[in-house]
Amino acid sequence: MIPIVSCRFRDLVDNVEYRLTNLRGLAKLRSMFQYLSETLTLIASAVVQWLFYWKRLPKDFTPERILVIKLDHLGDVLLSTPVFSNLRQAYPNAELHALTGAWSRVVLEKHPNVSKVLEYNSPAFCRTGEPTSLKQTFQLYRELHRQKYDLLVELRGDWRTVGFALLRMTPKRLNRAALQVANKLGFPQFTGTHETTRNLDVLHKAGIPTSIQTTTFSITTEDQKWASDFLSTLQIDGERPLIAIHPGSPIPIKRWMPERYAELADWLIAQKRAEILFVGVKDEIPIITEIRALMRAESNNIAGKTTLTQLASILLKCNVFIGNDSGPMHLAAAVDTQTIGLYGPGDPTRFGPVGPKCQTIRQKLDCPPCPETTCRFGEEGCMSAIQVADVIQTLENGGYLP
Repeated sequence: MIPIVSCRFRDLVDNVEYRLTNLRGLAKLRSMFQYLSETLTLIASAVVQWLFYWKRLPKDFTPERILVIKLDHLGDVLLSTPVFSNLRQAYPNAELHALTGAWSRVVLEKHPNVSKVLEYNSPAFCRTGEPTSLKQTFQLYRELHRQKYDLLVELRGDWRTVGFALLRMTPKRLNRAALQVANKLGFPQFTGTHETTRNLDVLHKAGIPTSIQTTTFSITTEDQKWASDFLSTLQIDGERPLIAIHPGSPIPIKRWMPERYAELADWLIAQKRAEILFVGVKDEIPIITEIRALMRAESNNIAGKTTLTQLASILLKCNVFIGNDSGPMHLAAAVDTQTIGLYGPGDPTRFGPVGPKCQTIRQKLDCPPCPETTCRFGEEGCMSAIQVADVIQTLENGGYLP
């Protein structure tokens, strides 16, 4: 009997391993297909620029209406906000429109220099909800064509927006893809590594001044009052430092371990008398629940209870934000809160939070910035290389807390 049970157990283990191997294979195949698709779109966008939009903007160019396309994720859109600020400064009388996904719409609606936001959920970047259908895309093109834009600034599009450019929707177009492809071919185009710099180089190469470098998310007086009232309902002690912690990320490989967040939060409460406020979206509640269960002290969890604007208003009230490489981290930086970003597979020199109050922690391993969804080092991967002591040292050395 025992040998039979042992054999069956071994068969079960082999079956599980086989299935896991297949799943990893599918994930790698999907990642390769996505990379190939993005590369082909990038090349196509650059070719369209070189064939049809090669003429420089005239010195007396005074557009009446400008469209900026930025379709990717929340943090990336926040890092593009200086483009809108500089366009407004260069063309104060122009209508400035933006085309972006539903997940980032509020970022640009809150931007003081954006006149109108149009929504397009690109299949290439849509993580939640339904992507815009092909029929809806044709309707969007007709709407954009009726607007008669004088200038299109494409910071990141997809194959459909490349089609818009191919159909000559606007007489003038500035395109980041053309700079990226030329850069890869050995013709340096960018003046720096960071995403904000690369976005602004699209304007800079066209002769548009780019003196504004900071990201933007505007908070009204009403927003601030709402945040104060909300924190009062949580009985937050205003005399104690308020620390926001975001332990989630849409990409699991970017998450720091729950037990280390728990240890850090307990240290902040014991040593700095801090109030801990866990933030995030509804899907991240299980992560926060696990962390709070590991903690000795009490904390607050508001994940899933706020809109993006409400979250930004609360982050403005916080002394420090600590979290993974994600949208809320960039949101904290955009409202000028002291921010510490924890990085593993991402590259902080390119995607780090922007501002003098921002710092990042990354313990460099042999692998370069990693696009994978699972770490080949397993539990010994790059996020595990960050110790609680590293975060504490950053807090102490940076003078973040008394």
